[in-house]
Amino acid sequence: MKKLMFSLIAFSLFLASCNKEETQGTIEEGITTSEDLATLQNLTQDTEDEVDFYVDAVNTNTLVTDECPLITVSPDDGSFPRTITIDYGTDGCEGPRGRTRKGQIIIEQTDSLRLEGAERTVTLQNFSIDEVAIEGTKYWTNNGFDASGNISISREVSTSITYPNGDQASWEANHLLTQTAGGDTQAWMDNVYEISGGSSGTNRNGVAFSVSITQPLVKSKNCPWIQSGIKEFSFGDRNRTLDYGDGSCDNQAVVTYNNGQTRTIRIRAWWR
Repeated sequence: MKKLMFSLIAFSLFLASCNKEETQGTIEEGITTSEDLATLQNLTQDTEDEVDFYVDAVNTNTLVTDECPLITVSPDDGSFPRTITIDYGTDGCEGPRGRTRKGQIIIEQTDSLRLEGAERTVTLQNFSIDEVAIEGTKYWTNNGFDASGNISISREVSTSITYPNGDQASWEANHLLTQTAGGDTQAWMDNVYEISGGSSGTNRNGVAFSVSITQPLVKSKNCPWIQSGIKEFSFGDRNRTLDYGDGSCDNQAVVTYNNGQTRTIRIRAWWR
């Protein structure tokens, strides 16, 4: 009888270890993590698109200087290294894609980022997008051309965000950006990048997570969203995948649980 009881207990433990059921708590923690991760990625990309827009305007002498934001360039003779400050002021202004930005983006660049060895540092000061405060620094280095003849750029991100209700999330990322289109033109709006690498951080509940990009993320400059690619992320003993779709320009991604269940999340402004 004891042998039978021991066997039943052992078998039950085996089933439990092999088939961990998703509790409501872990489901919601996974959604929280995926929302924060997608938001951190999106706000990072949004800031980079804004930086590229104004750097291009400086390079082509097409700046409008009497409107918000206020752009200053030092030195202003076209030489490098140079510093470009994008100042949205304390009241802020609505920019491309209908987002309201406040504070400053400070860009320091050793040379044109199209050139091998060039470096760009972006620092955010009292900066926010749609009332989400963003702090941190980002670094880019042009590695030159890869074996396929594509421009390769290393990107390091160290950032944190504070939502309007005071909740905070943080993110540290090391990415490789491979330019797959637009490298043969001077325009920036036709640029398309594949993003690979990993990251880690904490969600707004203070839970740590780690991320690996298993299928390169695709981001084109004419779309505000990641358009395709897959991330795997983990928190505690749980794993999820976040799938950005088939290339359509939309603000949705699909979370898949260990048991195969899925849920669609909305990337932008879920806090409103």
